[in-house]
Amino acid sequence: MSARKPRVTILMAVYNEAAVLPRVLRELSRLRPRLPVIAVDDGSTDGSSRILLKHAAAGFRVLEHLQNRGKGSAIRTALARVRTPFVLIHDADMETDSRDIPRLLHAAALHPGHAVFGTRFPAGRPGGRVPLLTRAANRLLTGATNLLFGTGLTDMACAFKLVPVKPLRQPPLGAQRFEIDAEITARLLSRGVPIVDVPVGYRPRSYQQGKKIHPFDGLRILATLLKLRLARRG
Repeated sequence: MSARKPRVTILMAVYNEAAVLPRVLRELSRLRPRLPVIAVDDGSTDGSSRILLKHAAAGFRVLEHLQNRGKGSAIRTALARVRTPFVLIHDADMETDSRDIPRLLHAAALHPGHAVFGTRFPAGRPGGRVPLLTRAANRLLTGATNLLFGTGLTDMACAFKLVPVKPLRQPPLGAQRFEIDAEITARLLSRGVPIVDVPVGYRPRSYQQGKKIHPFDGLRILATLLKLRLARRG
């Protein structure tokens, strides 16, 4: 008997990704089984919203922020509309590949009740050409997560996260920007939800190509981890 895959909704924050968005949407539409998608345009100024609305169809819902509020805010807006027990957070920038989603679904089916994180650094070894700054930032943030929460993750900050919805709703998440990854991870670990790592492909891009996260965001993520660990202790 094959393992039963969980019911999952894909959540996707979108901000000025018109150059790659049509390809992302095509790849999502080719997934089998087809998964519902909630995409939130986070105040884009490059026509991303029009692209999303053009592709909107049954099972594909588009929400809009009139101003840019950050990835965390967009994910929280989408999460409020979810009706499935699991969500899969998926960036719209194509640094990670939608074609890896079946691997995460398979891992979730094999490990009921677990969260599944994609990892660009399986067993701590980066695959492909990963920039030095990305490797260093990941080592710092993932190492801090493991130290503070007593876990053994290899890539806390990977965009791909397949997680149960219930632990994320009470109390509601509060992250505004990229620290949403730290908040979700800390919430899962604090609630005793086991996390499984699954290797995924990674195509890094430069700031000239549209990369959004900046070094200051890394400091914000680290501060969030520390704050949440202290709150757990209290």
